[in-house]
Amino acid sequence: MTIQQLEAICAIARNRYNISAAAEILQRSQSGLSRSVKELETELGTQIFLRTRNKVFGLTPQGERLLRIGQRILQDVKTMEQVAGDSVADNTGDIRIATNHTHARYVLPGIVKEFTRVFPRITLALQQCDPGQCRDLIAAGDADVGISTIAAKPADSIVTIPVYRLPRCIVVPQGHPLTYEKNLTLEKLAKFRLISNHTAFAGRSIIEESFSREGLKPVIACSVTDTDVCKTYVEIGLGIAVLATVAFNQTVDRGLVGLDASHLFRSSILNLVLRRHGYLNQPLESFLSVFAPHIHRELLLKALDGANIDTELLSQRAPVATQQLKS
Repeated sequence: MTIQQLEAICAIARNRYNISAAAEILQRSQSGLSRSVKELETELGTQIFLRTRNKVFGLTPQGERLLRIGQRILQDVKTMEQVAGDSVADNTGDIRIATNHTHARYVLPGIVKEFTRVFPRITLALQQCDPGQCRDLIAAGDADVGISTIAAKPADSIVTIPVYRLPRCIVVPQGHPLTYEKNLTLEKLAKFRLISNHTAFAGRSIIEESFSREGLKPVIACSVTDTDVCKTYVEIGLGIAVLATVAFNQTVDRGLVGLDASHLFRSSILNLVLRRHGYLNQPLESFLSVFAPHIHRELLLKALDGANIDTELLSQRAPVATQQLKS
């Protein structure tokens, strides 16, 4: 068994069983990649991929288990390389950050600016994605850290550490009837069409959960993944929106009004997302010290080692993320 064989099965699975795409990424020939897989299947005495007319279209049950093991082995090899590289690194390297539009646009700018000032030789690469994609990127080792509202599941190969709370506000056009209401309720909100997050995002489930608790069902006029697009559609009168408060600025968002909705909707929890048993290299540790200085190194190492951390307590104590983070 070789590292190249494990790379072959992982790349094919990651590229939706497209051997041509996997070969291109690994800079190997299709025939060579196919040969590596068949040699591994022969060595192990089991079929890894499902095939029809020599075309791969899925994994066998054994193949699914072998894929997970192969991914762990490759990640451990990468971790060993990181440990060795850390001994000669001098605040240099790359950090791949998986996050969504809202956090990239409203939470991170000031942090990125400060980080690049203090660590000018470290390169940050932001990969915008939804929470599910963030989970996959971290689990596969294609990103070093996620900044997302997802929570880890018991069987996950990721760990999540709550770092900030994201309370919500209602965004409406200036002069909207809700701006004259002294006591906002969900019943009053339900009379208006809603511009909402896509179902892949935590904000959507929080909104539906709150309305459902009151026996109400909001009318979704439009579902979007981009907060700025959401505000644009509010501005043209398509509906109202429930957004993270950090995404609204009265000075910048002219023509719109933000109304406090913290009493109507629970806050989202913004998490650090890391690969379980991953390595906290120097560049990543430096970034986390700027992004979440209240999260101590010992807690990060404990979470990475797979030990239980009190996420409920951390969520309760997490500070509120505000646009002051951009200053």
